[in-house]
Amino acid sequence: MSYTVIELVTNAYYASGIVSREFETVSGTQMNDGLQFLNEILADKAIEKDMIPYFQKYTFNAIAGQEQYFIPNLEDLETLVFFINDVRYQMRPINRKVYFGSSRANNINSLPFNWHIERCTGGANLFLYFFPQTNYELEAWGTFRLSSVALNQNLLSSVTKVNLGRVFAATAGTLAAGELVINDVDLAGAYGVTQTAANLATVINTDVPNVTATVVLNELILTNTRGSNIIIETLGTQSTTDYVTFYNFSTQNGPIAQTFLPLVLDQFYINYLKFSLAERLCTEFNFIVPPGVAKQLLQYQNWIAKRSAPMDLSQTKISTFANGATISYSQVNLGLGWTIG
Repeated sequence: MSYTVIELVTNAYYASGIVSREFETVSGTQMNDGLQFLNEILADKAIEKDMIPYFQKYTFNAIAGQEQYFIPNLEDLETLVFFINDVRYQMRPINRKVYFGSSRANNINSLPFNWHIERCTGGANLFLYFFPQTNYELEAWGTFRLSSVALNQNLLSSVTKVNLGRVFAATAGTLAAGELVINDVDLAGAYGVTQTAANLATVINTDVPNVTATVVLNELILTNTRGSNIIIETLGTQSTTDYVTFYNFSTQNGPIAQTFLPLVLDQFYINYLKFSLAERLCTEFNFIVPPGVAKQLLQYQNWIAKRSAPMDLSQTKISTFANGATISYSQVNLGLGWTIG
């Protein structure tokens, strides 16, 4: 099953009413604008973390005597444990005031039972106390920032896939240095007049690690089954069509650098992004948001926020028979015994 970013952006334009579904198509400029606004929406999730419903595991090693560790793209940390000889040990989070403001000895290396997290640019800093006396394996579970997306990216697949489009050459296809670079591998060289796409695919399969190139109906498709990024770079210096060119991804129309990531989303979250992008498009282009879009967007926001950040329904009870703090006469008569816990 496939649902590309192009489809999401197109459907968002249709939902917004800026582009008529039956009578118009989304132009190239509109598509690029939609992609930019969509990535801005994904970036905004860094400050509205209750709209990220996905939890991920992050493992790393603590270093003896080291207090601070940077975790890239981390938004919120739920649990943190360390392992000794395959036994998992619980660690306790403490707040900023206790961690940085309380008295403690800073020259003790021992079991790191306490942790504190501070968000920073690009992720978060994790602080451990005691400082580890040896290298422990740590396992964290939390929410992480959503990565940016590219137009040809399939949002339903854990496999990174890039469709470079139709490859053709009027004469012998030639790529100069820097005109097509995949994962830092420069594919400069000459490619025959016939079977140009197949020749290029053969070179990619041979020279680019972990990337598989296949040709389907003369379209060149790249796949990275390890789930790693595929980075495509071009110079865009050619001015004629007598060279290897791409229908969707051109080596001629200006320099391009795109990173394709395996961002896997559920269909409900794609639906949310569609309505969120439709609202953003209306705002950017000074259109009135259709009532149906606003209603659906609010519904998805409520669903996702409740799933990501459940309401805190815990309560604190004060007993009138306790030996410690008691309830005063004014609390009983004016506040009816209710306190804020």
